[in-house]
Amino acid sequence: MRSIDNHVDTSSFDSRRIEFESPYRLNIPMLLLTIVLVCYGMIMLFSASISVGYNTMQNPLYFVVFQGQMTFVGVVLIAILLFIPIRTFNRISLVIVAMAVSIALLVYTWQFGMALHGARRWIEIGTRSFQTSEVVKVALVFSIAGYRSFVIRMRQAGKLLTRNPKWQDIFDSFIDIVLPISIIAICLLLVLMQPHVSSFVILSAITLICFLVSGIKLKSWFYGGSIVLITFIVLGSAFYLVSSESQKDKIEKNFAHVFVRLNIFETMTGDEDDSTEADYEEETATDDSALYQNKQSTIAIGSGGLRGVGFGNSRQKYMYLPEAHNDFVYSIACEELGLIGGVSIILLFWAFFVGGMAIAWRTKDVYSRILAVGYTSLITIQAFLNIAVAIGAIPPTGVTLPFFSAGGSANVFFLIAVGMILSVSRSGVKRKKTIIMSEVKR
Repeated sequence: MRSIDNHVDTSSFDSRRIEFESPYRLNIPMLLLTIVLVCYGMIMLFSASISVGYNTMQNPLYFVVFQGQMTFVGVVLIAILLFIPIRTFNRISLVIVAMAVSIALLVYTWQFGMALHGARRWIEIGTRSFQTSEVVKVALVFSIAGYRSFVIRMRQAGKLLTRNPKWQDIFDSFIDIVLPISIIAICLLLVLMQPHVSSFVILSAITLICFLVSGIKLKSWFYGGSIVLITFIVLGSAFYLVSSESQKDKIEKNFAHVFVRLNIFETMTGDEDDSTEADYEEETATDDSALYQNKQSTIAIGSGGLRGVGFGNSRQKYMYLPEAHNDFVYSIACEELGLIGGVSIILLFWAFFVGGMAIAWRTKDVYSRILAVGYTSLITIQAFLNIAVAIGAIPPTGVTLPFFSAGGSANVFFLIAVGMILSVSRSGVKRKKTIIMSEVKR
């Protein structure tokens, strides 16, 4: 009986490792969620704006038609952004342009902008106007992402080093914190001087969030934060000491509406039995017209009940609730669609937040991460602030509800932000790798 040896000499073979990366894919759930939000917003704006459109423009469809035109522009911009790799925007020159344009627009608005209700926040272009702060919101996130990416590239190239290592931490804190915060502070100050406190709060929050996810060292936070804090205290104290009484009175007058709104909130949430008759007379004299708006908002939400009075059947939108098509469109949605409709809007924006953060979690560099986190936070923070005002949880802020409130230019910038998030999801995230081991004969 013969023995047959089937052993094969493997020494004559080479092993090869082949890696395949998954193709770039758009985040479809995020795209569909955006489509739902935009369509939902258009439907609710159609219902909420009929009365004011007819009374002010003699056209019940005026606001929804304009919103549709601006939405189309925003959708076109999203389509363009999707075909551009996100790394294309990662240039320090674009950061300089974005900040220069933002500061120039804010200065122009401060000096020559359209004044309305005691504030100068708008720029007129023909028969249309837009708030420059909406441009700044988008430009700020873009600039922080580009600047942080530039700093990281410089350090990887062995630059931004001091001759004396003892001063390296102080220099790093200047580059990481002091320099960018000083430039951003100029924008924030100009927004505050319009005055536009709500945008100032949103921009400050977005700045902090973007810096928190940008990978700054703890030492830079400590040294840079201390320098910035001390500088602001010294400059603020010096300004207060050298300012004349007339200048102080002018500043106080510019921000009088902030105290009025805080007074409204205290009036709505406080115990009426604790207030004296003199206090009531003072509040009535100063806040009565503004308090009316908040009361009508709560009436609209309360009258909706669980299922609402039915789509299109709102009573508050017939000139009872001021700005029903703008700042208080959420109240009309709750009145017509009830608690179910109001909760559905909250859940949609919450899903948007979760989806945006999921994209940020999978990003492959700091630049993409800051863009995804910053723009997701911008839209959701503004949405939840608007909703909180409508239900009386916080004092009135004057911010709109993204994709729902009338304001075509604002929604264009929100859609640009969405386009950047989707662009990150397509070309700024880590791709899955598939490894195949093969043997090739020598």
